[in-house]
Amino acid sequence: MNTQNIFSRSQQPLFLQVAAIFRRNIQSGAWAPGFRIPTLEELAAQTSVSRITLRQAFGVLEQEGLIRRGRGSGTFVNETIPEVFKLSLPTTWRETVDLSNKLGTISLMNFVDDARLPESLGMKCEFTRGDRYCLMRRLHKLDSTPFCTSEVYIDFATFNRYKKHFVSGTAAPVLEKYYGHRISHAVQSVTIIEAGADAAEALQIPISSPIAELRRFACLEDKVIYFARLEIPSRFVQLEFDLLGK
Repeated sequence: MNTQNIFSRSQQPLFLQVAAIFRRNIQSGAWAPGFRIPTLEELAAQTSVSRITLRQAFGVLEQEGLIRRGRGSGTFVNETIPEVFKLSLPTTWRETVDLSNKLGTISLMNFVDDARLPESLGMKCEFTRGDRYCLMRRLHKLDSTPFCTSEVYIDFATFNRYKKHFVSGTAAPVLEKYYGHRISHAVQSVTIIEAGADAAEALQIPISSPIAELRRFACLEDKVIYFARLEIPSRFVQLEFDLLGK
């Protein structure tokens, strides 16, 4: 494998790229629990990467609890690997509400109550738009871990009617509680993108890290009352489908 060509395609620091390759070796089982990792000399020959860079990469993996290093004894994959929690992305409105109910919410800005929907929602939407929306930007946590950021637009009349609920919690459960049986359309798209500066800072991840971007809207009598754009680090994301539809 020509690792130099691979490394040159990314603007990430080299040691983070190397750490990502080694992390994948561990996650895939190629480096099993207890496995003695090749020496720095062996890895340097395999990857054409300096020993200094390899040590930095090992430092990252050691902080993550994936490996242990001992003077004179070598470097080993830990017997017990910390489990990274994953959540299945919601594929129905009910699942969206259930996931939203689990998330803690931190405001990243004072809400704007005279916003308009973006000209393009980034997904097909042929329904009527309101003249005025409330915009909120938030960070959501799951068990104190930054899980996703959100940019949420709520129809102004709807927001104003249940303002204290929208301000203190996530939007989907509020809509479900007061309009659930009247929601006429709810659509979601998922795209894998790179984290920008704002998402990287809020989610405590490197810039350009892969993240899942969820865009979704909900309608009341064919009028868009809710539009949201969420960004979730890809390491948390799991998609599971019954391919036989049973």
